[in-house]
Amino acid sequence: MQKIKLDKDTEISGELVKNIIQAWGKKHIDRYETLEGYYRGNHSILARTVGENKPNNKLVSNYAKYITDISTGYFMGRPVTYDSDKEEYLNQLFSVLDRNYEEDVNYELAKEMSICGVAYELLYVDEGANVRFKNIDHKTIIPVYSDDIEENLIFAIRHYTTHNLVDNTKVEKAEVYSADEIIEFTMTNDTFEEVQRQEHYFGDVPIIEYVNNEERIGDFEIVLSLIDAYNKSQSDTANDFEYFTDAYLVLIGMSGTEQQDIDDAKEKRVLLLDENGQAQWLIKEVNDSVTENYKNRLQKDIHRLSQIPNLTDEEFAGNLSGVALRYKLWGIEQVAAIKERKFKTGLTKRIQLITNFLNIKGASWEYDDIFISFHRNIPQNLLETVQIAKDLYGLLSEKTLLGLLPFIDDIEGEIDRKQEEEDGYRGAVDPYDLLVKQGKGGEYDDQ
Repeated sequence: MQKIKLDKDTEISGELVKNIIQAWGKKHIDRYETLEGYYRGNHSILARTVGENKPNNKLVSNYAKYITDISTGYFMGRPVTYDSDKEEYLNQLFSVLDRNYEEDVNYELAKEMSICGVAYELLYVDEGANVRFKNIDHKTIIPVYSDDIEENLIFAIRHYTTHNLVDNTKVEKAEVYSADEIIEFTMTNDTFEEVQRQEHYFGDVPIIEYVNNEERIGDFEIVLSLIDAYNKSQSDTANDFEYFTDAYLVLIGMSGTEQQDIDDAKEKRVLLLDENGQAQWLIKEVNDSVTENYKNRLQKDIHRLSQIPNLTDEEFAGNLSGVALRYKLWGIEQVAAIKERKFKTGLTKRIQLITNFLNIKGASWEYDDIFISFHRNIPQNLLETVQIAKDLYGLLSEKTLLGLLPFIDDIEGEIDRKQEEEDGYRGAVDPYDLLVKQGKGGEYDDQ
């Protein structure tokens, strides 16, 4: 994807904003809308036209949605976890994350990445001086990078149009988010006029870019032509069956047949033929095996090139071992590994911005004291996993061992609960000791 680059000391003005928007063009928005349409089921087959009086089935097999849902579920189906040795800092961060429904925001960002190759998040401060963040429509965002070797994000433009339904007027607006302020512009007489500037106190551009990969390509974008071919094949198969049901009756040696004879045959379901007369159906021959082989090849190519497995395949049946399952998921694991590295960069930037704002309120935290962990959402052979944890007992810490168990989400909480139980057992009164203290000599009274 083409990047817009400027000198990092460039002064932001209405004329510059207009030029950037024109340079960005509509092609990026068109691409996003096409990919979003495929995810929703708006495929090119729906626009197909054929000759009059011919069957024109338009079947959509939504592989685009399947690929994105499986890929996103595998990568972000289990929430990201955070850890730190600075417990107070971690608690303050959790307070911000919980207020913003962080798990849901992360999933939606991952889904948008999968569909369009990129997603954006905006951080802001609400009326109660609380840090808020949310995913923002990527079609409205234009990122601008420095033209040096680092290519850092120096500011981002949010370009959108508001529609006043009361007086039916539209206003074109642009908001520029730089490292220290937000500049608002409104289009007046084909010129962006500055409305106001205000500081945001995040210490960096408060718009975070999450990319699916370095090329910013969506998960199903490379197989769009195969999806179109499969839709066409399915639709043509339906057309062939419709042709079959609309077969013609051929009467041989019955040239004297009149319309009344045909009507009588339809009603009474009987044909009276001459000695040399014949009746047969004229139908289109369909080579079903060739058609199915072709569609199967398309399906396999879609899964192979997108690296998203066909989970309905019989190869996934049965209680597979962890090694066997991971081998079958090797392709999607490579996709997820790239996503993780890119997504972690965005999450680190989010934590950095939140920490910058917390430090303004008097704290002195360092954002790199927070450790981020991702977890794959895959079926688990629990017996095998538990056995591995038992075998490693004494070699690894209790915290690490608990982290191997997929059914434990809060490791610290589990350690605390276990400690509370042990303390409770040690503090419990032994019935034998109680009897000794009462002078029973350790002998129980049967009464």
